[in-house]
Amino acid sequence: MRAVFPLTLGLIPGLLFLFLEGCSGGSASARVHGGIGTVNVSLTDVPLDLGGVQSVNVTLTGVILYPEDGDGSSLLNAPSDADSDLTPVVIMSHPATFDLLTLTGGATVLLGTDEVPAGRYSRIRLEISDAGLVYLDGTTAALKIESGKVDVPIHFDIVRDHTTNVVLDFDAAASVQVNKTAGSELILRPVVTPKRVD
Repeated sequence: MRAVFPLTLGLIPGLLFLFLEGCSGGSASARVHGGIGTVNVSLTDVPLDLGGVQSVNVTLTGVILYPEDGDGSSLLNAPSDADSDLTPVVIMSHPATFDLLTLTGGATVLLGTDEVPAGRYSRIRLEISDAGLVYLDGTTAALKIESGKVDVPIHFDIVRDHTTNVVLDFDAAASVQVNKTAGSELILRPVVTPKRVD
């Protein structure tokens, strides 16, 4: 008994360490599944009731996915030394202009596609650099952009070796507004909501 008893006591700290180590790693495994999946982010729009307008052009310069943190929030301002598994993922970083009026009736346009770390995501950011209207008579009008970015809360999972399709609804009718206090200046306040994930 005296030979076995000290050996048993010696195993307890090791077992306790393994138990605590497993508990401390739980939140990380919940938010990062491991491996790589593919994501497609597309844009659509609802019909715009703005008389005499044939195009609403919006130029995007970035589409960024934000992983979900252990507390269910996204890392919008993650420091440069943040956990690499939680680093925001840029899937589009070049200027591209889209006419929102061509995206009605169920039509969509692909904003970006990429292979990204599998896991839980909770937000997509669109970065906007320019916007304007084209009227039926060919004349144009610039839209003043009040914010060069719009963050869309949307929770979805990227599964290893699978493709996830995310569609966002850029509501042109709600986004294009007239600032009557500034000489009827046209402004863009982006209204973007999740449409579907499949």
